[in-house]
Amino acid sequence: MDFKRIQILLLVFFVMFDIYLFYLLSEKSPFNQTSHNATAQVNTLQEIRSRGIVLSERVHINDEHPELPIIKVDSNDELKEASEQLENQSFSLTPEGVLTSQFTHPLDLDISLGEDNKILSQKDFTWIWEHILSNPKYFIQGAKYLNHWYSPQDNMISVRMVVDLSTENSDNQVIPISDGTAELRLLLDDDYRLQSYIQSFQANPRVLEAPKRLISSHEALEVIQNRIDTTLPNDSTIISMSLSYYQSVNTQNFKIYTPAWEIIYFRRESSQTQSILVDALRGKVVEVKSLTSN
Repeated sequence: MDFKRIQILLLVFFVMFDIYLFYLLSEKSPFNQTSHNATAQVNTLQEIRSRGIVLSERVHINDEHPELPIIKVDSNDELKEASEQLENQSFSLTPEGVLTSQFTHPLDLDISLGEDNKILSQKDFTWIWEHILSNPKYFIQGAKYLNHWYSPQDNMISVRMVVDLSTENSDNQVIPISDGTAELRLLLDDDYRLQSYIQSFQANPRVLEAPKRLISSHEALEVIQNRIDTTLPNDSTIISMSLSYYQSVNTQNFKIYTPAWEIIYFRRESSQTQSILVDALRGKVVEVKSLTSN
């Protein structure tokens, strides 16, 4: 092989190598990544909608990666120790510390919720929080329950405790505990009076580690959609998707709470509200629970 042919072959090799390098760089460029992410997001949403699943206008899906810390909570017997303060009710406590109570006489609620209005307004909840939850004769540490929603099919108001991560140098940031381990379920009678409740409680949550990068809301939907059993029925309307905490470790002395995406959806056929929790660190479904009083 003469020298000229060798030169030509080397030239062809380097040209092909340069083209390959350019391809790799273009694949990793921010513009191309954004394009791929946007395409993947559209595909996921198209797949979900093709199954008849509807997204509420309040639900915003994106590829942003928020950050939240892991939380540690010490075990406590607060509900048992403070139960003597309760009046106008009979109650029982489970070995796990969950309190179930029935009021001797149902409590009247001065709110707009009723037969003609199935929506619990912020004004309604503010009244309940000020006059009912904050009354130590009715509830133990009731003022610490702030995140709320109403389930019409169960005639139940669910109020969850929150983890306050706000600091002097950051915006107001409160994240609910959404797995049922720090919740008040207020059960109403047919006249929309408060007749009973179920309470779980966690004391003094504190940050265990520095904030960690979480999966995006879009990736959380992908986790659900890509499962063999998606856990998201075809007749669903997704009404809320937000960050929360769930109990990932439970020992005798302490509990660990990990960030999760909570997807709340309404089943149109059964008129049932349910939720899915996706671990926002590991990217897997960790719990499927029915938000009912049964």
